[in-house]
Amino acid sequence: MNLGLFNMPLHPPGRPHWETYDEDLELMAYVDKLGFSEAWIGEHFTTQWENIPAPDLFIARALGETEQLTMGTGVSLLAFHNPIILAHRIAMLDHLAKGRFFFGIGSGGVPTDSELFSMDRTSGQQRDRLLTLCQTELPSYPN
Repeated sequence: MNLGLFNMPLHPPGRPHWETYDEDLELMAYVDKLGFSEAWIGEHFTTQWENIPAPDLFIARALGETEQLTMGTGVSLLAFHNPIILAHRIAMLDHLAKGRFFFGIGSGGVPTDSELFSMDRTSGQQRDRLLTLCQTELPSYPN
């Protein structure tokens, strides 16, 4: 059996962010030593308890703290990003991870995240944007 972790970092508001990130990095190193095969890191912009707005940066740092653990974005909120910039960041992270990275995308479910990006959740605006971005053909570049 393979074990995985969905890191839902529930940290009480008021603690320094660096302290909670260190705590989460220690957790990644610990589950790596226990033999877990994967860990998923969520993205939230406005929640006080789940304070990782850049899972790709967290994963890049955690790669150096682990030896075998494959990490993934669980999920990157594609509707709130410029898809070309995010694609470049994720491609670089994939190279740095050398096969230890999964890329997960979603539309998001936190109302205050939607408000921050002026998205109307009730109308399905961010789901529609996610679907549109997934169906958009990115420009190709010459080799």
